Amino acid sequence: MEYPEILQVEVTNRCNFNCMMCVRHVWQADQVDIDLALFSKLGKEALPHIRRLDLYGEGEPFMHPDILKIIKIAREYLPRGGEILMNTNGSLLTPNIADKLIKTIGKAILTFSVDTSDARKLERMRQGALPKRIYDNFKYVAKNRGEVKLGIEAVITKENYMDLPELVRKVGEEGGDFILVSHVVPYTKAMFNSSVYVPFSKESLEVMREALDYGWDLIREANYAILAQAYTGRSLEMSASTIHRKLWEEAMSKGYWINLPMFFESKDKLMLVKEVEKYFTEAEKVAYEYDLDISLPPLFPDAKKRHCPYVDKKALFIRSDGKVAPCMDFAYSHPMYVNMHLKMIREVIMGDLNRESLLDIWNSDKYMNFRKIRENMPVNIPWCGDCPYSALDCFYTKSNDMDCYGNEPNCAECLYSVDIARCNI
Repeated sequence: MEYPEILQVEVTNRCNFNCMMCVRHVWQADQVDIDLALFSKLGKEALPHIRRLDLYGEGEPFMHPDILKIIKIAREYLPRGGEILMNTNGSLLTPNIADKLIKTIGKAILTFSVDTSDARKLERMRQGALPKRIYDNFKYVAKNRGEVKLGIEAVITKENYMDLPELVRKVGEEGGDFILVSHVVPYTKAMFNSSVYVPFSKESLEVMREALDYGWDLIREANYAILAQAYTGRSLEMSASTIHRKLWEEAMSKGYWINLPMFFESKDKLMLVKEVEKYFTEAEKVAYEYDLDISLPPLFPDAKKRHCPYVDKKALFIRSDGKVAPCMDFAYSHPMYVNMHLKMIREVIMGDLNRESLLDIWNSDKYMNFRKIRENMPVNIPWCGDCPYSALDCFYTKSNDMDCYGNEPNCAECLYSVDIARCNI
């Protein structure tokens, strides 16, 4: 029997913002603050055995009326040297609250969600935000941080990717320690259209470039040849068929598949990615000037480098109602638009702390099997981004119930597994 190493505890799923990229637009969930008695029980049972406690989820943690009491309880039970991580929109972390927080929290990582240094854009992206207040709160914490490591988490879209170098400069000037950048998670088609990444592997792209001049005719003619062989028994050799077969053979020799439908629909996005790459490079240069740690997401996934951040770090997610999920994305049911289709992500609940112990949930056969399969995702789980069927109404892409290898639940289109979306855990 063993404990996880990181607990991500959603102290509340309520929020005072209405961010354009938030899952709250598409879910149906009761708004709940975690019960202090339940958190105290968790503290006694589990906190002495972990190395870090993450106090955030789908809400703003400082909305919880007893957040400082929660931090005090956490410090009572965490082992010496154990870290607390918090992610906040920064609006409620006034100097008065910040002083109390810094006095109580000890060794910690504090991340402000700020996507741009452009105040007007920030107001649009995070409705309810008062940019000057957030920037002032960040500056105050930076000057009075104690043992707190301070940084920014930014979500990039078509609207703000060009602001990234200046945002990095601002963080550096104010004495921040790091900046974590993530692509937007597309819960709707409109959100995907505002994203600046491509869903298929870059290695697959290099193979598919030859097909760009042919477009959809390449797929149609190749299908005619396949149908002729199936119904007449005779091979109908066509130039498109030959090219199609050659591309598949080349990709598979490198360990990849090719998704031509997605490729043909991504011409504009491929041009955009080249532009975004320039700003990423500039942001890295600015970060170097200020000795600032910067973590940028890839612009293309890599099917052969997939991993589960929660499994890697031996982490789990505890909802504010006490239910346990294997990750933040599976904590609540919500739609997702990926690979040219809408799918339903259904909540995946491993247990309920109101009735079970964390130790029993973590060591259950169901949960251990879930983790074991995801210890080697490139082998055990398919990647739909490189599969043409994912863009052509494949049955397995309609929900996260099961993938085409028979795994339940389905992680074959998980953007977190390819670091397109980033887990701050």
